Amino acid sequence: MEIPSLPSVFDATEWFLDTALNDGEYLQPMKMQYLMYLAQGYYAAACGGKRFIPSVFVATERGPVEPNSYRLYASARPVVQYQSIDRKAIAFMETIWRRFGAYSAEWLFRTICGHAPYARAFAAGAGTEIEQDDMTAFYSGKQSDFSKTAPLSGMRVLRTGTGKTVAVKKWIPVNK
Repeated sequence: MEIPSLPSVFDATEWFLDTALNDGEYLQPMKMQYLMYLAQGYYAAACGGKRFIPSVFVATERGPVEPNSYRLYASARPVVQYQSIDRKAIAFMETIWRRFGAYSAEWLFRTICGHAPYARAFAAGAGTEIEQDDMTAFYSGKQSDFSKTAPLSGMRVLRTGTGKTVAVKKWIPVNK
């Protein structure tokens, strides 16, 4: 088994929280969970199944969660000393943030609930581990239902003049 890119789930949680604060946003605990889940899935797809963080995600009625960070960050931000993160890992998290950070927790929840790895695990029962192999196959596009539930079809995330992230879609005028 390969060594994950980050030494702890808390390095990812702290990075996402700090990035949101730098963008003038409050990062809801569940949105943070969704971002970490997407980071884990897309990283696995890009790196042949390798884990981004040394964690597992479980399917709950609120979506996929990493149980340790979920419990610790659910009510307030704890004081956590995290290690410096290498530039490749930061670049990857920046990609996830730029791609998904502008979306609401509700939108991320609805989108992820349509993804096969989560849906399959949740169908097996709340608290079931979402298999890393399922995440790798789904997010790399190797499952037949990927195209139906792929996030951001036709959407892009851009930044406003003040640096705030926004989701945009091409405007198509209505012919009358």
